[in-house]
Amino acid sequence: MIHETTLYDAFTGMSPAEKSAVVNFLCEHTNNASKQSVREALEYAIKSKPSFGGFVLTAHTGRQMIAAVIVNRTGMEGYNPKNLLVFATFHNDYRDDEAMMLHILRKAIELADGDMALHLEPRHPALKLYKKLGFQATYLELRLPQSHNVAIA
Repeated sequence: MIHETTLYDAFTGMSPAEKSAVVNFLCEHTNNASKQSVREALEYAIKSKPSFGGFVLTAHTGRQMIAAVIVNRTGMEGYNPKNLLVFATFHNDYRDDEAMMLHILRKAIELADGDMALHLEPRHPALKLYKKLGFQATYLELRLPQSHNVAIA
């Protein structure tokens, strides 16, 4: 299948229509993604707000968006990764096209200058795909919700 990719970053920027298209695509094809969280990651990536930046990569076949990837730079290196793959979403009709998904993800990895991390649920269907690309489980993340009351003994 022939697809075309577009890169957006702090230098290229994005029109309001392009931003809306990416936000809507990601929310439609990603479980549990809120418009606010997607827009925040996107604006961080293209430096619409103060940040270390990153990029947004989209793929289209004809006029249909088939993939969107958002990578944020963390401003750190070493113990923490330099890049965070915040969203990588593929159109529901193209999720069986592993070659296309690998191609888009490899392109995103190439564009990220430095190491990269991502967060996945343990049974996420794309886990095998990310392992094929060389991602490895390194740490277990534990979170304490802000609303949790900690008793001091």
